[in-house]
Amino acid sequence: MLSPVPRPVHLKLFLGIAALLLSACEAARLPPHIGRVRGGAGEQQLSKDEMFAFDEALPWLSYVREHGVQQFVAMFHDNKALTSDELLWGDEIEYHLVRLDEKQKTAKVALRAEEVLEVLRQKEHQFGRRDGFGEACSWHPEYGAWMVEGTPRVPYGGYTADLRRVEHNMRLRRKRLAAVLRPDEHAITMPAFPTLGVGDFAEPAAAAGNDATLSASAPDALITPLPRFHALTRNIRLRRGSKVDIRAPLLRDAKTDAAELARGIEMDAMAYGMGCCCLQVTFQARDIDESRHLYDHLAVLAPVMLALTAATPVLHGRLADTDVRWATVAASVDD
Repeated sequence: MLSPVPRPVHLKLFLGIAALLLSACEAARLPPHIGRVRGGAGEQQLSKDEMFAFDEALPWLSYVREHGVQQFVAMFHDNKALTSDELLWGDEIEYHLVRLDEKQKTAKVALRAEEVLEVLRQKEHQFGRRDGFGEACSWHPEYGAWMVEGTPRVPYGGYTADLRRVEHNMRLRRKRLAAVLRPDEHAITMPAFPTLGVGDFAEPAAAAGNDATLSASAPDALITPLPRFHALTRNIRLRRGSKVDIRAPLLRDAKTDAAELARGIEMDAMAYGMGCCCLQVTFQARDIDESRHLYDHLAVLAPVMLALTAATPVLHGRLADTDVRWATVAASVDD
């Protein structure tokens, strides 16, 4: 049974406000010339600077609401007439790093993303093409300490030849990622790691401590060691007034206990949602009218695409009565 697609406006509104709040807080605390997000060529990465705690951010809320809207309106009027005849687009692939032990017949998430990313960036800097000719890759951190994101360094264009670049670049990314992994490690492209949070599921074993999550099954060691991710995890919990409470329906069969069925699959940390991987595609439209036209069509097509790409039958070690990740991701950050 497919998960119903929840109304996206609440999640989008929260993410928009959260991003705006983080930007305002960072701008207030840090010099404006310091880069905050990754560059188009992948040289700039997420900031490692200190983030505001939730109670520290509260005094800024009214300021952000007022000035955020003013800035948005001003930017809209400054840029609403911009047009571009060049179609630019790209894809992002997120990978689980998984260690397979053939002797013990176990599969565990490999908490080595930071180490792997550092090696990949060094090799890309040394060997990657920067002139726009030939393919190259760009590598970025994700929420989970076992997750890696790869993108093409140069965006695709609107020609037939660019369609031929896509598979070639995807193969190149996988080849380069596999080349820096250990012999027993693999880059897996699937939405959710099936046994995340169940028993001995991480390699090396995740260190105890859950100051950010307060989770009983997903320690803070699962979070990529960047202040932004830890602050986001902690602040969402503090804003909610309780730890994350994700519920997914449990698959019913002849022997399913009624109490378990009523309780469903319980997950108490952002990692169960933000730890899901996916393939994303981003398009640059010609102008705002074409953007609206594209958005309206995608709103209709998105549920179809969701059904066609359903690949999440297992969550937290249990068979779910849904097969997509969408509701789990939404519940990991929203009220």
